[in-house]
Amino acid sequence: MQEPFWLSVWQAAYAILSIATECALVLPFMLFLCLFLGRKRQHVAMSQTAAIMHVLGLATGVLGAIAVAASGYITLIVLPSAMPDLVPAPFEPLSAQWAATTTGFLSWVGALVLLYASWLLARPVYRTSFADMDADTESAMVTRSTIAALLALTASLAFAASIVLRNWPYLGLPQQLSQEDVLMVLLKHVWRTACAALMPAGGLSCLLFFLQLDPLSSKTKELDKKKRAEAVIPGTAEDICPFSDVQKTTIRMCTAFAIAGAAFQFLDASYTAFNSMAPMLGNGIRGMIMRFGPFVTTCLSLVCWGILFARPRRQHLLLALIPVLLLSVRAAARF
Repeated sequence: MQEPFWLSVWQAAYAILSIATECALVLPFMLFLCLFLGRKRQHVAMSQTAAIMHVLGLATGVLGAIAVAASGYITLIVLPSAMPDLVPAPFEPLSAQWAATTTGFLSWVGALVLLYASWLLARPVYRTSFADMDADTESAMVTRSTIAALLALTASLAFAASIVLRNWPYLGLPQQLSQEDVLMVLLKHVWRTACAALMPAGGLSCLLFFLQLDPLSSKTKELDKKKRAEAVIPGTAEDICPFSDVQKTTIRMCTAFAIAGAAFQFLDASYTAFNSMAPMLGNGIRGMIMRFGPFVTTCLSLVCWGILFARPRRQHLLLALIPVLLLSVRAAARF
């Protein structure tokens, strides 16, 4: 039976939304690390990094909730209606077929509530990170930061539980597999997803850092352009508005997460591109894209983030934007 014309569009849109779903899984954990590290060392930089990840986590969490609900609606109602010869009829919202979507969505919403509560607790910490405080106020901020970090960690676990529930076989276990076996398979899937998701989560955090910077005045831009033109060696001109130590630490923290996730994905992409079974993907254009596309996009992303980590500069917005665009293209093209 011919597929509906809109199905490929929905699949591409869902693949892009899946980036947000994956980011929402690991951003609360990244936030947890930043808040705990900021209790003792690099308090200002860790607070600013955590603030970026908090905002991004809430945004991707909302998009993830939309993705979960829309996936269930399309798969269980719209698609059966469009392809009646494939699926007898749309499923009722309270049927067993809806159990995975319903329980997964409720767990996801619960995680969002926990993450929002963490944001409410941590917001005074972010606002006062640059201020000098007396001992009592500082102790209160540390307590708030600790509770917010624990709530973020709990939210991350709830997001992980949502992925497990959305893949749980409510209609019966696969043949010769026990509940423990299925649970272990799903937990391994969540672990691999989380490791790979560090790449888009860190990349989006890095891009958001650049987008929230105050824009340079036209006079400053002209001066910067003039200094670059006068530089004897290209790329060695002195920065007009260099990053502070806090800003450098913030962007390096974001890129460190991105590089860690990209290194994990690089191993997978290298195996796909160069293992002995790779030619089975085909020798045509589509086969070559499936084989080398992940490898090339991951390598380019690693180069961009490596430069940003080694030498963070205000003029490097493009280096933060390119990996995010590559991630979106890869998701939409499904390779």
